[in-house]
Amino acid sequence: MKRTPIGLLTIIGIAAFLFVPFPALAQTAPPPGVWQQFSALGNSAVTGSTGSGTVVTGDVGSSPNPSVTNFPPSTVGVPFTLHLANDLTVQAAHSSAIAAYNFLAAQGPGTVLPAQLNGAVITPGIYSFSGGAADLAALGTLTLNDPTGTGIFVFQVDSALTANVGSNVIGTANPCNVYWRVGTSAVLNGVNFRGTVIADASITLGSGSNVAGRLLAGTGATGAVTMAGSGGNTIGGCAVVSNGPAADIPALSPILLLLLSITLATAAVLTLRR
Repeated sequence: MKRTPIGLLTIIGIAAFLFVPFPALAQTAPPPGVWQQFSALGNSAVTGSTGSGTVVTGDVGSSPNPSVTNFPPSTVGVPFTLHLANDLTVQAAHSSAIAAYNFLAAQGPGTVLPAQLNGAVITPGIYSFSGGAADLAALGTLTLNDPTGTGIFVFQVDSALTANVGSNVIGTANPCNVYWRVGTSAVLNGVNFRGTVIADASITLGSGSNVAGRLLAGTGATGAVTMAGSGGNTIGGCAVVSNGPAADIPALSPILLLLLSITLATAAVLTLRR
């Protein structure tokens, strides 16, 4: 019997099965998007510090309401951009931040932790919290360790995230690989915080508080980024420089990626059996 040659569909199916990652089975960073070039992104507003010394290393903007105030005295580090209008870049960033939020949410709860993070030492993985909220006590310390610098941390905070005064997030983890999905609002009053915070509502940064990462607020109906103090904040370290206007490519959810891979692999097997 003459065997049917392996067709293009077979090759695609086998390649998809072997090489497409399965984000539902392990923590995965959100897909690339314009959100990556922002360090402070709001929905209803971004408000800088009332005094000098606050530096945001990354684009700053708000969409759909382009309210950006207190810049100056707050400043945006070179070569990043302060967006004072709801331009196409900010619109794309807002849209891609929503996609990133949903992508993280689709990865599930992972390991359930106590609400209080003080004293915890955590390695890469997916984590959620009993009761939904996460809190880092005043003067408390959370350690995120990853000697490789490549591990991904996904924190599923279904309600509020609070880092109290004097708290610190430390460790060997790369802050650009740490993601906090927050179901309501975040209040960051500690000395140092690490990671990209993507909140459904608002994010407030206390006086003198610093974030190695990004603050992306308002993936829900509304939400602002507010630097509540009189100055001295730093936000950044993870934003990427834009290479010019580019359209976001819609991201498939982890579940859809898995189903697509299984479908193509099944088609490949059926073709081989003909």
